[in-house]
Amino acid sequence: MELPGWFPRFMNIGADRFGELMAALLAEGCEPKPVELAGGRFIVVSPRGSIRDRRYRMKVLTAHHDRVPGTPGALDNSAACLQLWRFVTGAQRPFNTVAVFTDREELSGAQVEEQGAYALGKAFSSLGYDLPLVLSLDVTGRGNALVLSSSCSGLADMPRMRAEEARQLSASGSRVGVNLAAEVQSLAADLGRHMAGRMPVYHLAVPFGEDIGFMLAGVPALVCTVLPRHEAEELSGLGGLPQWASPMEPERRMPSTWSALHGPDDTVELYTDAAFDLMERFLERVAVLKVPARPG
Repeated sequence: MELPGWFPRFMNIGADRFGELMAALLAEGCEPKPVELAGGRFIVVSPRGSIRDRRYRMKVLTAHHDRVPGTPGALDNSAACLQLWRFVTGAQRPFNTVAVFTDREELSGAQVEEQGAYALGKAFSSLGYDLPLVLSLDVTGRGNALVLSSSCSGLADMPRMRAEEARQLSASGSRVGVNLAAEVQSLAADLGRHMAGRMPVYHLAVPFGEDIGFMLAGVPALVCTVLPRHEAEELSGLGGLPQWASPMEPERRMPSTWSALHGPDDTVELYTDAAFDLMERFLERVAVLKVPARPG
């Protein structure tokens, strides 16, 4: 796989990943907007030739550029950053679509409100994006099957949630509403139909990422990830994600792709051409998707 010249610098341990992304976008003639929120550095950028129509919802594509300190972070989440950069710099007239490179996702043990996604969700209105739909790209560099998270189905039902997410939401005194969770499920269903016949698509419960921060901020958000098809099928056979299936608890049965996350083995050697081809097709289809604005 041919990687752009800036990417090895982006991958270096201790790299200024925000700065490398800004420079890579500017070098392609884009106009990235730096945004600082809650101690994090974000980049908001419109793809080339973007079309805006306020009769339809904005689609916000995100990829977090931070990583677990001291780790390469090739899958989590450098691959998605590269794929989103390629989309932004090469897209042809995408409809109501904006990209955000986000920060402060890797905050083990922190409250949800400290997550960058929560701060960004609260700031969308001031940035000019009222009631957007968020598609969060996470761990998208290996495999040949698209996985759309169904984890939000349990967010309004506290007893079914993983203990850590339940603790965080209880501590915040907040809940994610049934209507918001239903909106995300509807978006996932629409995307599944939109991708039908173009790639294998699975609707599976996966560990929460930026979606939980966005959702707690009142913004519908869907995590989109990629797995080898046999791993997606194995996860589907478990009947939902067990409590132990987290990158922080890699024992027992879990997709082997996730076993490299948050450690020294998360390197570019894990990348597959199939995953990058799949994401290119996925983003092309998302770019033309039209979702009517809410009445009123």
